[in-house]
Amino acid sequence: MESPHYTVLVVDDEEPIRKLIATILSLRGHQYVTANSGREALDKIVGAKFDAMITDVAMPEMDGLALTKEASTHYQNFPILVMTGYAEEYSPEVAMASGAREFIRKPFSVSEFLIRFDQMMRDHEREEALVALSLTDELTGLSNRRRFFVLVEQWLKVAMRAKKRSLLLYIDMDDLKWINDHRGHSGGDQALIALGGILKKTFRESDIIARIGGDEFAVLLESPDENDEILIARLNENMRDYNAQSPQDQKISISVGTAQFDPECPTSIDRLLSEADASMYAQKRKKRKVEFQPE
Repeated sequence: MESPHYTVLVVDDEEPIRKLIATILSLRGHQYVTANSGREALDKIVGAKFDAMITDVAMPEMDGLALTKEASTHYQNFPILVMTGYAEEYSPEVAMASGAREFIRKPFSVSEFLIRFDQMMRDHEREEALVALSLTDELTGLSNRRRFFVLVEQWLKVAMRAKKRSLLLYIDMDDLKWINDHRGHSGGDQALIALGGILKKTFRESDIIARIGGDEFAVLLESPDENDEILIARLNENMRDYNAQSPQDQKISISVGTAQFDPECPTSIDRLLSEADASMYAQKRKKRKVEFQPE
């Protein structure tokens, strides 16, 4: 079985150490980005996605322990290996209290470094797998409500710092009760699974897609480079494609509401959901009015 490859941020004010660690990581097939200070590392953390960080402790401007604490606010459960040549001043307990997962003293051998790094990543993956089971909607395979709020809270912090706009979609499946009453709950489950598949097909892996209620879904698009109308048009097109290939009694429809997150005027996820929910119900009422419009 092929070993996983990671993208690692390497932080040290000494160039020989950065080059050594970069070489070790490269030989294992990992990607790396280097920074020569805590401040530079923090800027890179905000602008990119890393699987792990390796940092020295004693650095100018921002030391490795302060960086570790700050990085942990951007990445939840972020695996961080802390290095130091000052064993008397910095202990493993101090590093762990700052949020580090592993600790190694300089100078170290290549084998010792790899043992600690590999162990850190194995532990992290096991924990992530257990967390994923508790944060995934069993029916659709999407994020569940709990995971949605965890991911969105984390994303909004980054969006405010990086000044990125986001779009929240609140999606409600129409007439799920009717489907359950006429096709049974298995028919309702199939409709929900189908909608989950359409959402996965429509949006990117980097977008946050979740089932947050019985017939309610939400999507947070990270810095969409398309306007809102195009995104919703793509969703509707995929809905039409699905319905065109489905029997009459298995067609599905949705109502969609939107809310914008503006980093210049930040608001909470609860407020965004409330705005998108109101927008969705306005569309649902409009559709019902058209349906009952007398000829």
